[in-house]
Amino acid sequence: MCSCLIPATINKLSLIPRKFSKFQAFSHFNSSLLSRYSNSNSYFSTSSNNAHFPGNMEDSIYAILTIGRWESLNHMGYKVPSLRPVHGRLALKFLKWVIKQPGLELDHITHTYCITIHVLVRARMYDHARSLFHHLASMSIDPSSLFGALMGTYRLCCSNPSVFDLLIRVYLKLGCVDNAIEVFRLMGSRGFKPSVYTCNMILSATLQHNLAWSFFKEMLAMRICPDVSTFNVLLNLLCLEGNLKKAGYVLDKMEEAGYVPNAVTYNTMVSSYCKKGKYKAACFIMDQMNYKGIQADVCTYNMLIDKLCKSSRSAKGYLMLRKMRNKKILPNAATYNTLINGFVKEEKLGVATKVFEEMVKLNLCPNHITYNTLLDGHCHRGNFQEAFSIMRKMEAAGLSPNEVTYGTLLNGLCKHSKFEQARSVMERMRINGFRVSGVIYTMMMDGFCKNGMLNEAVELYIAMLEDRVYPDVITYSVLINGFCTMGKLGIAKEILCNMYRVGLLPNHVIYATMIYSLCKQGRVMEALKNYAAMNFDGYKADIQTCNLLVATLSRQKMFQKAENFMQHMSRMGIIPNSVTYDCMIDSYSNIGDELKAFTVFDEMIKQGHYPSPFTYGSLLKGLCRGGNLWAAKRFFKLVHRIPGVADIVSYNTLIGAMCKLGKLTNAVDLYHDMIRNGILPDEHTYASLLTGLCKKGKVVTAILLSGDSVRKGILSSSLVVQTILVDAFFKSGYPDAASYFYEDIVRRGVYLDTIAANTISHGYSRNGMMVKAEEVFELMNNRSFPDLVSYNILLHGYAKQGNLSKCLSLYTSLNKNGFLPDSLTCYSLILGLCESQSMELALKSLRKMILEGNIPDQTTFNLLVRKYSESGFMEIVFDLTNVMMALGLHLDRAIYDSIITGLTKKSAFQESHLVFHEMLKNGYVPSYRQYVTLLKGMLRTRDVAGAFKLKDEMVSLGVSSPDITESAMVRALVNCGRIDDAEMIFDLNLKKHQIPSVVTFTTMMHGLCKEGRVTDALKLRETMDRFNMKPDIILYNVLILGLCAQGDTDKAFELYAEMKQIGLWANITTYETLINGILSKNDLAKGETILMDMLERGFISHVGVFHSISEGNLGKGYCTIVAASCYLVYCMVCNQTWIYTLDDKQFIQQVLLKKEAGKWHILLVSYTLSDWDGIFYIEASTVHHDCATMVLRVTATTFEVVLATSIVQ
Repeated sequence: MCSCLIPATINKLSLIPRKFSKFQAFSHFNSSLLSRYSNSNSYFSTSSNNAHFPGNMEDSIYAILTIGRWESLNHMGYKVPSLRPVHGRLALKFLKWVIKQPGLELDHITHTYCITIHVLVRARMYDHARSLFHHLASMSIDPSSLFGALMGTYRLCCSNPSVFDLLIRVYLKLGCVDNAIEVFRLMGSRGFKPSVYTCNMILSATLQHNLAWSFFKEMLAMRICPDVSTFNVLLNLLCLEGNLKKAGYVLDKMEEAGYVPNAVTYNTMVSSYCKKGKYKAACFIMDQMNYKGIQADVCTYNMLIDKLCKSSRSAKGYLMLRKMRNKKILPNAATYNTLINGFVKEEKLGVATKVFEEMVKLNLCPNHITYNTLLDGHCHRGNFQEAFSIMRKMEAAGLSPNEVTYGTLLNGLCKHSKFEQARSVMERMRINGFRVSGVIYTMMMDGFCKNGMLNEAVELYIAMLEDRVYPDVITYSVLINGFCTMGKLGIAKEILCNMYRVGLLPNHVIYATMIYSLCKQGRVMEALKNYAAMNFDGYKADIQTCNLLVATLSRQKMFQKAENFMQHMSRMGIIPNSVTYDCMIDSYSNIGDELKAFTVFDEMIKQGHYPSPFTYGSLLKGLCRGGNLWAAKRFFKLVHRIPGVADIVSYNTLIGAMCKLGKLTNAVDLYHDMIRNGILPDEHTYASLLTGLCKKGKVVTAILLSGDSVRKGILSSSLVVQTILVDAFFKSGYPDAASYFYEDIVRRGVYLDTIAANTISHGYSRNGMMVKAEEVFELMNNRSFPDLVSYNILLHGYAKQGNLSKCLSLYTSLNKNGFLPDSLTCYSLILGLCESQSMELALKSLRKMILEGNIPDQTTFNLLVRKYSESGFMEIVFDLTNVMMALGLHLDRAIYDSIITGLTKKSAFQESHLVFHEMLKNGYVPSYRQYVTLLKGMLRTRDVAGAFKLKDEMVSLGVSSPDITESAMVRALVNCGRIDDAEMIFDLNLKKHQIPSVVTFTTMMHGLCKEGRVTDALKLRETMDRFNMKPDIILYNVLILGLCAQGDTDKAFELYAEMKQIGLWANITTYETLINGILSKNDLAKGETILMDMLERGFISHVGVFHSISEGNLGKGYCTIVAASCYLVYCMVCNQTWIYTLDDKQFIQQVLLKKEAGKWHILLVSYTLSDWDGIFYIEASTVHHDCATMVLRVTATTFEVVLATSIVQ
């Protein structure tokens, strides 16, 4: 009844004005009735002569109350010896009338409620009294006020202490443990003792608040005698704390004090021993029970069997069942369900089925739990035929499948990708009247997402909304995880936004998924934003998430940010562990910065973390990649004895580094050492050795080594060996040998797996043999399945060649075949577009990739920035950098270098200087060359003040020393043609005793000579003598060239003689300059001296004769080989000399002649210096105007025209 009063009461309370009440009947504060009865020291009683009322008095009171004439009660004297439920109902009716009266204060209502509660307790209407207590508690009346109101009406109503017990229990039910304890203490202060049953309830409630022992002491202080249940609660507390030893002690003391433990006591101990895995101790307790005459019941055995099954010891659990039956204790359905579940979890479905059959034989009816457990086991193993059979048996037994049954079946079907069957089961579920819940929808969506069927998952999500089943956080988490796994972060973000729109906040799983996926794509800055949002929403990231962020920052060379994040971890209470430090060490090692790697290693040891074999392996890798092989060998020797460090990875790292540096003997020694230490070489070991041998040209040795390893059984798969050989030949520059082995594989009909085919295809692609690479790809289509790597290899190869049509065709094909483009795919496509000069299309492709969620990596942006910078489109370059920063990619040194190059080409020197400052903010110091280039540019634009500021900046940053900077300034001014300014700074430096370098002197002299001021240049030569600076050959060449240009060959020849005197050997430039100068003066005597010196120095061997090819003769020419890489040609017809340099391959190119005034002149001769035995003929042809085709007879040092024919009229 009172439940219907509560809402109305709350509404009334909110409208009560704080003024004196007009109501007087039964008012505790201002009542004529109370004043009347207080004067006679009686309540609900009259004087002694009114001890007995007429029989109709009670009927009169009932009549008055029924008709609602409450005021008449003030004029009656009565006494009711005992209260019955009828009185309680009338009291509730009276209460309902009272609270409707206007002007009631909160105190009046509280006291009226308390009086009614007392009446209800005396009438044994405890449920109604409890409801009124609930209502008072909801009115936010503090416990002390409520207790005071109860005490104020206690004697008035002749109540009993059980009313306080009832209040305590109400508080406990509401979870207000502190309020319950406060009432308990108030009772003690007033001399009341709660029942031990109430105290036990408080004690149980305090277990979660760590107040149990203090409350138990208060019980004893109030002389409340504990019972067995009290000790059971304390034993349970000790068992929860894992203090079984103390629990046993309390049990012994309990028995000594005369308390007899019951089944609950022993079951508590048995359960605790089982949780700890102490099954012998649990069995001992059960034996004690039997010894003391307490029979272990089915619950006791069920607990023991349950713990055995949960610890994967179901067989022992079954033995316990047999023991139970031997003791005539009948197992129930729960016993068998526990065993069946245990065997199913252990994947012993056959045994579980036999236990099920035994259960049926004992006439125990299997329930939904039994069938669902078996169903789950078969679904987990994919035995769906058996699963549907169990479902039919279940229906035959009269049990209709419930939601759990359908959910179990759908979960199994989705996990095994049986989606059509799953749809039919869902439809059957609807037909049978079940509403498909959000859990079922989420389960199916999870199956679709894990199988990459994202469109189907979205369709199911839409169907879910149409069925008015609203997705929860788990549903969104499944969808976001599915799209993140496939790399479609754009759609994942849209789902996240939709989640916010419907009022749901992401949980820690969603945040962790987003962070992982962003880090996987290299978008670490965006990942950090998600991390910040995660913290803002109150979720604390775990150590794995933080380590992932550190690893990604380190991989992207953002080491300062990684170190800052590690400090942030410590501030957040997430202490970096050894894995965190390993991430930093490995990243520094990957770039060969071994000093930084060892610095982090020292910090790791200082913080008390123990290095793992991976740590030592990373440090070894850092030493190897840093080129410090001697230190790597020493380090390996030091850590060799640490268990697990000298593993196959460490050996392979060191062997690979040795092979790369050509130290094959050391590599082979290490190879034998690893075998002696019981570590067998693997494919990587042989790949390094074979590559090293091939690089040294020892192809036969490589083939013999591979064959020997196969014969010894070290390498079992011939395909693996052949693949290693082919890869080694490709890497070592022997594509023909690689092709031979590949064709041998194909001839023998060996099945090429994807890895082998990709290796061979990559080798062909790297060598530009794209036709062969595509043949391998086609072979993969016929025999194996190409993967994304296969497409990327071809795409990258065609991109380097600028074959746009092939690139677009491959990109379309890989998308059509369901491959998700990765960062290398994006880079290759953009590269192909750039190489084919389709820059605008490259930019559009980039935008499309970003919109589709395929975020290009740093390398792709670097490529585009470089290309656009070279083209001078700086606005687009800056747009690209803005996009990069928006995507969380940082601007690295390559980006800044490209921007500076582009701005320099545009003569935007002030902007370049601003970029310098931006570089410095991000930890990059511009190079000396970049500063000098900017310096020259500023001087060229007459920004002398800016140039001087830049010079000072170079010195302050330590880019160069002051004297070098000043020299750079002088050279820059000279190169810009501002010789006067250069001379001024040069003289100023001399006054400061900052002696310029020889290069600076040479540059100044060159500038002066170009302006015809050779005399001033010679004075500088004298200045050098004063400072005891020795001139070099270049300086002499500059002065000789200047003198020859002015026609002063005598002075030039004097300088030449001076060179010989001080032991400086003239070079080709010197001779060419002198010959040209002497011949212009027709000074044949000096010319003969020069030619004799050249002959003596080996610059001239003998004269080659050019046969006539048209009118007149070619005359004679001199051919001279210089330093085995240069040659000089002098044509006596036109008195011209040329110097040419052979390319690295020393490849024979062409011979060009030019016809002038009826004579043929040598323009260009190119030929090789191979190890020739004798003479051979080479035909070199050109299509240049006025040129000829010639056949030369070539020896090691000379050439001779045998035949020449003009091909152009």
